[in-house]
Parts: sequence; structure tokens; C-alpha cells
Amino acid sequence: MPIRIEPAEGTRLKLGGDVETMVSLSLRAQREGFALAFSDGTLLRGSYDLKLRELRLQLASEGRSNCAIRRCRHGDMAMLDAPIDWISIAAGSDALSPSESSEEADATQLELAIRPALAA
Repeated sequence: MPIRIEPAEGTRLKLGGDVETMVSLSLRAQREGFALAFSDGTLLRGSYDLKLRELRLQLASEGRSNCAIRRCRHGDMAMLDAPIDWISIAAGSDALSPSESSEEADATQLELAIRPALAA
């Protein structure tokens, strides 16, 4: 069953398909943006325009699923056409950026170097 991510009332995301849930965006995600990672390897960048009250989504890296992003009533909606085992959401402008090396062994952070996909 395809996965659908769309804006919900306020600053929330509605996930539908294999997963049915609502996710509230943190203040940091609202200010700086966020990233959505899917088990098939798909990565999306997201932002929320507080003035327009609209969600914006951008494909950062395509996974096994075909990902379609289209406009809907309150911003962008994304559809992934393959089953998903898990979804992870990270808040902040550094969510998809390499981090500085940590001196502490237990503070290691996964580093992702993602470039947005460019339309042909």
C-alpha cells in the first residue's frame, strides 16, 4: 500500500497508507525545517511556511519507491508507491548535513551528505 504524507490542521503531518498517524512538528522543525527518511532509502526535506501556513516538501534522495510530490490544499503532499517498514523524522537545518566530529565516544552522530534531486 502506498504511503501518503500531507499537511494536516496546524503544524502537523498526516501519514496515511501502511501507517496511519498524525505527527506534530516541533518548534525547531517549524523554524529550521525537517527531514523524513524512509526504509526504502527515500529522503525528503520539508519546511513549513508559518506566514502562508503551508507545508513544502522536496525530494532529497530517491529510494526504491517512486516518489511523487504534488500541491494540495495546504501545501505539498508526497506519495511513495512501495511498502515502508519505518519512517524517521529529524528536525532542524542540520538534519541532512554532516556534523562535526565529537570528542565523546557516546555522542557519535550519523553523518549524511545529501544533495537535493534536480528536476531535468
